[in-house]
Amino acid sequence: MGVSFHNPWVLILGVLLTAGVCLTAFFLKRKSDRTARLRAANTGRLKNTAIYKRKLLEAKIFRILSYSGIIVALIGATILTARPYRRDVVKDTVNRRDIFLCIDLSSSNYAGVKELVQAFRDTVSGLDGDRIGISLFNTSSVQYVPMTDDYDFVQRRLDELETYLAAQEEFMTTYAANYESVYDIPAAERSRYEELNKILATFDAGITAGYELKGTSAIGEGLASCLFSFPELTTEERTRIIIFLTDNQPELLDAPLVTLDDAAKMCQFDKVIVFGIDPATGQDPTQFAANISEMKGAVELTGGKFYGPDTTLTAEAILADIQATENKITKTTTSTRDMDMPTPWFIVLAVGIVLIILTTLFFVFRRGLKRGRPARLATAGVMLAAMIAGAVYIGIRPMYQDPSKITKTNNLDVAFVVDTTISMWAEDHGGQKRMDGVRRDIQTIMDQLPGSCFALISFDNGANILAPYTQDINVISDLVNHLEMPSYTTSQGSSLNTSHEALRMMLESAGKKKGNRKTVVFLFSDGETTDGSSLISFNDLEKMISNGSVLGYGTSRGGRMYYPGRGYIQNVSTGKDALSKIDESTLRAIASDLGIPYINETSDQGGSLIARLQSIRLMSRDAAFADGDREGFEETYFYSSAILAVILLIWLFLTIYRGGVA
Repeated sequence: MGVSFHNPWVLILGVLLTAGVCLTAFFLKRKSDRTARLRAANTGRLKNTAIYKRKLLEAKIFRILSYSGIIVALIGATILTARPYRRDVVKDTVNRRDIFLCIDLSSSNYAGVKELVQAFRDTVSGLDGDRIGISLFNTSSVQYVPMTDDYDFVQRRLDELETYLAAQEEFMTTYAANYESVYDIPAAERSRYEELNKILATFDAGITAGYELKGTSAIGEGLASCLFSFPELTTEERTRIIIFLTDNQPELLDAPLVTLDDAAKMCQFDKVIVFGIDPATGQDPTQFAANISEMKGAVELTGGKFYGPDTTLTAEAILADIQATENKITKTTTSTRDMDMPTPWFIVLAVGIVLIILTTLFFVFRRGLKRGRPARLATAGVMLAAMIAGAVYIGIRPMYQDPSKITKTNNLDVAFVVDTTISMWAEDHGGQKRMDGVRRDIQTIMDQLPGSCFALISFDNGANILAPYTQDINVISDLVNHLEMPSYTTSQGSSLNTSHEALRMMLESAGKKKGNRKTVVFLFSDGETTDGSSLISFNDLEKMISNGSVLGYGTSRGGRMYYPGRGYIQNVSTGKDALSKIDESTLRAIASDLGIPYINETSDQGGSLIARLQSIRLMSRDAAFADGDREGFEETYFYSSAILAVILLIWLFLTIYRGGVA
């Protein structure tokens, strides 16, 4: 794009001032010449001598170079003062894909799914820049991993899924296939049976919700749910792929809400490509020919590829087919950015100043130092020193940060660690629940740190990584807004210790990302410990954290906790409403261990948090500046060029008026 100027009026002013200085100097010089002129006779023979001609030529060359230097330097200084810049349209362009693994976890195809999940672990390792998510379904659907580029997190989730599938396989082959009732299981095997049940329950609770009325294997609904899990599905044009694992053997008690054909047409409409994989290894394909044919037709309708039963798949084969799909570029304009362009005009200025210095030194030494006037020599020396200092300042190009300017913080990984124990619903946060304050503050942080990757961890009796690092802030907002109180009957007391391991895992994931990235942690809690445990040290995490804050909620007076359906929670020993009180000593101890400040958000109401976010933005800009990004920094070079322009105008005046400054 073309060059523009922040201060275009300077160009007009520069021309007018230069013309005014020249006219004034010529007028005063002519007036002075008329009063001080001496006439000499018979100079013709002198002008014809070789030495006179040589001296005259030297004087003309010297004068041309001298004026050229002044004019060139003035042009450079004037344009620099006008601040030339180029305006760039900054766009978020993502030349990668969004890939969802959509996995049917019904018991009819556990063996094949287990093998394919192992292959997917290698597939994820081969991705570079693509975002990936995992959706699980049976009777109902669960977004197991939201869209993310945190491959370490995805690998851990696949490891957990593999453990579940191994437990499912053992359960089906050892117990379901051999015993008709739990009462038939020998006592010696009962403990293992219970252990497997617990492992299976962690997944089945979400994916089999309502199976008593609905049945199992809602194939079409599983694909449709996965489709609508893509972020910005209707607002951004991206290459979207679903790797769909199912044997397409629905066992529903009634007609499905969405058939497989319906779901495929939805994918086709939204330009989502489906790779269908039938993992039912070892089965007779002719027995389920209709199911296979239906799935093949649905997949090919979207432009995808179908892999039938007993197809040998490797990570390389899956990756090759993914790579064959066309990448689309997201064309979402985010902002315009003005980039100052002083370098070319600094070179012009420097060339002019060098000419001025060389011609001045040539004149002084040619004439002889002792023959000059000390006052003029001193004036020339001071002005030349000022020119050199000004040019050096422009060359260094000092800048200062504008704290009020919000720019994208794309180099930040921000982890939210949220206490979701019952006490966080106490009603002593400025007339609101403590959790209301947490939700408000998380939204403020996301608004103030645009472009960052955010992760969400919740903890009460245990810790849960609800979302890995993702730029999909809608996922984070939805999860935060749907945080619920733990069950009153199963709550076992609270401790901040439970958050340590999950936070460590997320920090390690962030540390493996490429580039000059910074890791930020915000921990939201009231600090209460009610399970009798002692606070462990969080000091081992400090080296992985660049900035952040521990945010405290609640008051020393305490607040009541309303539990839906039960009313206000009672203190068993007194029979009165129980009061939860903030434990600031615990929160300060954790903040000290993590090397970040503690803020009491209930009393401060966001003031210190805003200051902390300003500090984080400055940290982000420092890191970006080190990588060559100048956004958010204010230029100062043009102040020096304005002073230089004034000095050059004085130099021009003296040169015209008296033939030279020195």
